[in-house]
Amino acid sequence: MTGATGTVGREVLRRLPGLTPGVPVRVMAREPGRVTGAPASAEIVRGDFTDARSLAGALRGVHRVLLLSVPSAAGDAVFLREAGAAGVRHVVKLSAAAVADEGADDLITRWQRRNEQLLVDSGLAWTLLRPRAFMSNTLSWTWRCRRRAGRADQAGGP
Repeated sequence: MTGATGTVGREVLRRLPGLTPGVPVRVMAREPGRVTGAPASAEIVRGDFTDARSLAGALRGVHRVLLLSVPSAAGDAVFLREAGAAGVRHVVKLSAAAVADEGADDLITRWQRRNEQLLVDSGLAWTLLRPRAFMSNTLSWTWRCRRRAGRADQAGGP
């Protein structure tokens, strides 16, 4: 799996022992020392979306991948090329629900659409996960809510 040190990846990693008893797991991270919560049986390796050689090593012998992309112009393209060369058979990609909305044209949606198309065109078997949103993302709004609440208290109203 990729993205093990990110918000989603950390949660997936925490649940792996119960989901995959006896199934070998390889975890790829740019900084393997930052990976926490991996099952004791997991192999943690260095891999970087911008370094094809590191990806080749991280993907060697892997059959299925959970792809949590990075916002990079070439990241998914390099990853998918190396995955195909390494013999990966199936990629599960975390994307976004807005991809299916023809009217959505923000930067993240365009990026996810492009990366989904790269996967579809890769020749690998694929599964797309398109969540609408994650509650953990709302934590990034905390400072704004507190700031607005402080202004409302000073003004004497909501």
